[in-house]
Amino acid sequence: MKGKVGIIANPASGKDIRRLVAFGSVFDNEEKVSIVRRILLGLEAADVEEIIIMPDTYGIGERALEGLGKRRLKPQVELLEMEIGHGGADSTLAAQKMQAISVAAIVVLGGDGTCRAVAKGCGEVPLVPVSTGTNNVFPEMIEGTIAGLAAGIVAVTGAGMLRRAKKLDIYGPEGWRDLALVDVVVTKETFIASRALWDMDRIESIIVTRGEPDTIGLSAVAGCLSPVAPQEAAGLYLELNHEKPTVTVLAPVAPGLFSPVPVGTWQRLTLNEQIVLGASGNPRLLALDGEREVLVRAGEEARIVLSAEGPFVVDIAGTLRRAQSQGFFTR
Repeated sequence: MKGKVGIIANPASGKDIRRLVAFGSVFDNEEKVSIVRRILLGLEAADVEEIIIMPDTYGIGERALEGLGKRRLKPQVELLEMEIGHGGADSTLAAQKMQAISVAAIVVLGGDGTCRAVAKGCGEVPLVPVSTGTNNVFPEMIEGTIAGLAAGIVAVTGAGMLRRAKKLDIYGPEGWRDLALVDVVVTKETFIASRALWDMDRIESIIVTRGEPDTIGLSAVAGCLSPVAPQEAAGLYLELNHEKPTVTVLAPVAPGLFSPVPVGTWQRLTLNEQIVLGASGNPRLLALDGEREVLVRAGEEARIVLSAEGPFVVDIAGTLRRAQSQGFFTR
């Protein structure tokens, strides 16, 4: 067996409320079907022998296979056996199951939120994140054919180039609660609602693992003020001050949407450094990678810790260059 590869495609990514308040593009599920089909062909070209696909409520994997018509794939393709219909928890469970059956890589279709869900279950299985979401920082906008080829090379040769992503771990009084791959935003909100976040008046602070001026989303606030590259052993913490800002940062917080962000103080974080959210008389919601997820109740303390032990990610360009130098493409 020349290795197996998993595919996790989120049918909900690329269609959230940010398209009503900004001008984000829409990735419908038929486009995801087409992308998965090209991923399958890329995996076949790399001589992968087994492909495991997460089932979903739209049937992305099944439709991708049906669209091949009479063309029969060489790899064995199976749907993962699991219960579905639980949102992001499906992606986490699928990643856990794929790790348990020793897939060599997981191709992930979605945005930052989908990648975050997968990261909670994939362990040390490397990811090939393909962007189909809204404010994407973690996944790449990469052609599915090439994503499948790179994942296949990792599985077949074991010679892929990998890098380890940073993450932010969130702890409450009971211990670990959740993680973020890109940013944690402390808000004055008290309910999850639509999950997406864009109102700067409701934001208290932003903690990022990475922030660059050529990205979209709240991590871009850090990028437009004091950039932190993905490979740097550092993060950034910004406290907003709406009354007396030290500096106002103009940042692209959503597609086509710029916002002046009033920053009071900011500091670079070192690995394992923590930000302590002291107990407050009011509850706060933490938005993780753009989605409101974790409630910090009134009177609770929470800690956010910058870690170097996020998921492994396949360096697609580096992997293909190494494969070429080793004669992978010549016979």
